[in-house]
Amino acid sequence: MQQRSKPQKRALRAVIFLLIVVLLYSAAANVLSVNNTWDMRHIRGFYLEPQDSLDVVMLGASELYTGFSSPLAWQQYGFTSYPLAVSSMPSCLYDSMLTETMRRQTPKVVVVEINGFLYDFNQDETDTGLHKWLDNIPMSRNKAQTIADCVPKDQQSSYFFRLEKYHDTWIEPDVWGGAAKDQLTMRRTGYSLTKSFEVIPKVETGERQVKSLELSAENEQTLRDFCERAKQLGVENVLFVRFPHRTVLSDPSVLSQLADIVREYGYGFLNCDEQMDSIGLELDGDFCDNEHMNVFGMEKFTAWFGQYLSEQYSLTAAHSDAVTAEWQRCAEFVAHMLPICKQKTPGDGGNYNEFSPEFLAYR
Repeated sequence: MQQRSKPQKRALRAVIFLLIVVLLYSAAANVLSVNNTWDMRHIRGFYLEPQDSLDVVMLGASELYTGFSSPLAWQQYGFTSYPLAVSSMPSCLYDSMLTETMRRQTPKVVVVEINGFLYDFNQDETDTGLHKWLDNIPMSRNKAQTIADCVPKDQQSSYFFRLEKYHDTWIEPDVWGGAAKDQLTMRRTGYSLTKSFEVIPKVETGERQVKSLELSAENEQTLRDFCERAKQLGVENVLFVRFPHRTVLSDPSVLSQLADIVREYGYGFLNCDEQMDSIGLELDGDFCDNEHMNVFGMEKFTAWFGQYLSEQYSLTAAHSDAVTAEWQRCAEFVAHMLPICKQKTPGDGGNYNEFSPEFLAYR
């Protein structure tokens, strides 16, 4: 065997050293890059789902993870689903989230909660949403392209080198330690037991908030680009949905405007604000605030929307024994979780998720 020369040995050592540095940096960045523990759970849990195992993927903001329970829908209708959500989500993320979805899954329908298209965020607000999403997904062409498309050039380095933004986090172990523990627990389980479902134990009552929302020219173009992207990716079924809100729109025609656009591309639209009675939602009981449902509203909406999806799309394909066992366990966990959440509502703040101490006995 030919022995390496000294320069070759030095080069090899340098390469090994650089690989070790990269691995250590990546590990530190994964632990210390904490900006929103809710979104971390929801996004990283998505990557634990077996490839091509989801019948439905939902894209959108916080209305998804407060308003729909995937394990409950599985128990009632037998389809798998995952709400892939980012709180206060800017519209520029929809394309990236759809691309990331189709890299790992072949859903029979993609549900798009439309709220993100109805807000115009400034650059700081957009950056916050981008970090929530991009800091929690693996490096890929999609991630790099999203950074190039959505982030000014002079600000892009913090998206590739996350510790540039979170370098002070190491002195806050209560922040990154708790998040790391949750991630490790979820990885040991192999999946998220709730599929990103969260409970805010409040009950909103009184006058409904009146809100002025519009589909700006920029968001209209983003919506059209998203529909074009869905066509390019071969997504046959996309259902755009306005989840139930307690808010009253000062000009409801904005929803008709959005509906007309998505129908141009052959995609569906469902305004659930018009379905309150058929869903059985009570304005003074089933919402935790003007934008989100509480556990009582979620239970009603999951039953109604799960039936709607089952009737409109073919979601009855069989799953492997491993996937079926996973979802049965998740359904059993949520069956223990929901009565406790109802007992705690209304509460005095906080939220309940799969890692709340009240549910540890059922993990």
